[in-house]
Amino acid sequence: MKRNLLAPTRLTALDGKRRFALAAASSHEEEVGRLSEYFEDIDRTWETFERTLWGHVSNFFKLAKESPQTLVRALRVVEMQEILDQEVATEAAEAEGGGAVESVANPRKNAKKSASSRNLPQQKLKVQGKGYKDKCYEEISKAVEARFNQLLTELVFEDLKGALEEAKKIGEELGDIYDFVAPCFPPRYEIFQLMVNLYTERFIQWLRLLSDRANDMTNIEILKVTGWVVEYQENLIGLGVDDSLAQVCSESGAMDPLMNAYVERMQATTRKWYLNILEADKVQAPKKTDDGKLYTPAAVDLFRILGEQVQIVRENSTDVMLYRIALAIIQVMIDFQAAQRQKLEEPASEIGLEALCAMINNNLRCYDLAMELSSSTLEALPQNYAEQVNFEDTCKGFLEVAKEAVHQTVSVIFEDPGVQELLVKLYQKDWLEAQVTEYLVATFSDYFSDVKMYIEERSFRRFVEACVEETIVVYVDHLLLQKNYIKEETIERMKLDEEVLMDFFREYISVSKVENRVRVLGDLRELASSESPDSFTLVYTNILEHQPDCPPEVVEKLVSLREGIPRKDAKEVVQECKEIYVNSLVDGNPPKAGFVFPKVKSLSASKGGLWRKLT
Repeated sequence: MKRNLLAPTRLTALDGKRRFALAAASSHEEEVGRLSEYFEDIDRTWETFERTLWGHVSNFFKLAKESPQTLVRALRVVEMQEILDQEVATEAAEAEGGGAVESVANPRKNAKKSASSRNLPQQKLKVQGKGYKDKCYEEISKAVEARFNQLLTELVFEDLKGALEEAKKIGEELGDIYDFVAPCFPPRYEIFQLMVNLYTERFIQWLRLLSDRANDMTNIEILKVTGWVVEYQENLIGLGVDDSLAQVCSESGAMDPLMNAYVERMQATTRKWYLNILEADKVQAPKKTDDGKLYTPAAVDLFRILGEQVQIVRENSTDVMLYRIALAIIQVMIDFQAAQRQKLEEPASEIGLEALCAMINNNLRCYDLAMELSSSTLEALPQNYAEQVNFEDTCKGFLEVAKEAVHQTVSVIFEDPGVQELLVKLYQKDWLEAQVTEYLVATFSDYFSDVKMYIEERSFRRFVEACVEETIVVYVDHLLLQKNYIKEETIERMKLDEEVLMDFFREYISVSKVENRVRVLGDLRELASSESPDSFTLVYTNILEHQPDCPPEVVEKLVSLREGIPRKDAKEVVQECKEIYVNSLVDGNPPKAGFVFPKVKSLSASKGGLWRKLT
């Protein structure tokens, strides 16, 4: 190659002489024919020379490592021919006039021709150059195509293991291209960036071909592919490629079908698992911790599986895959919560006290585990992905399920046949004789001792509060449903009920929390014992301060159960209370909802109930 370095100069000189001779003899046909035959060897020599030149350029990878001087000389030839082409173009422009001379003489004055811009339309000059630089890029692209041929036409369809090994080998070549090939090329060729682009484009093509058969690949195989993408990205970053360019493979969408298949399978497998666990919970007794707390393995096992998924993807896949898994995990948690809520729709007595207590503990544990998983996952995600993931609301969903389970646990007590038998006697003869409320709290006490042992302390307090509230709702409901006249002995027994309930519940939660809930019984007792219209309206006004959703129908019912109140006075009291209620409304609704009256069945079932806006 060395001795041929001047060949293009000499051949170009001969070309010039040929053009001159042919031009001079253009009027003599026979002479032109003889000269053409004489100069035929020039064309043949050019062809031989160019085959050698482009053979060297195509073999750039091997030459750069084994004989870099040969590659450098070949590239000098390309550069020299570019200069010669420019000179010829300049001469032609001068011959046509000076208008185009400037643009030809300074072809890169305002637009540097580089690897990234070489495909832009060139200026339309009436000059025929050899275009060696473009040909050089073309030969390099063909060499890259040939290098990827086996991967893209055979291995991708036949041998995934072999394809991954080949892709890894090809990707590692970029290190040698950076170290050996790039230094042989003029810097303005930006050859390393060109090679990164060419390699990445073909790897994306390979990933798309793999994605076309995503359903035929196992999850392990998919992870091996995404693991290769991570290695390729890290390799590029190690070679100084910008992060955004290094992530083109994973961000291109080429892997979407692979990720979709993996995520869908993970969700389906996890769903099948937790549904089986929930079914098993129906027939298997909950387990107990050393201190007697009930649980089932579902919570810990679920988050162990989810945690493993995150860890596997963190170690073997891309940021976008981890982002997809994070969203999938959120959906799994939402679905798991929905499955539990569906179970809670069954009658509480059929679910059972122990199963409900286990569910309370499980969901509190789920909340803690979900928060831990959320924290570790968000830390592993880049900020741009982490900002798009909302674990918090889903984590809180477990607390909501636990809260619903607490209320169902209370329902177990109130659905107890013995408790039901006591409640139907409220405001009846047995109740007046202290054979209802006292017996009721004794039954509560038995249940409370079990529940206190079964669930965590924080949940037990919520359970007691829910039980107080349900007790008050039931007492108010029965008061408004019963048909006996309210007498002095009724008022006295109502006061005793308040004292019995206060004394019982204050043993488990703070006095203030019990007072806040029992107060409504005292308010209704005062309303029921009022002696004058003014007294009724005053007490009702006070009730609205604590229970702003207490409808005037309550007053109407209690007035109707009083003996000795003239019909006219009763009607006047009810009308005044309706006006007081209407005036207290905000935009036609009570300022806030309390815990009692929305749940009182006798009111929600009546035409003039709480939900009717009074006008």
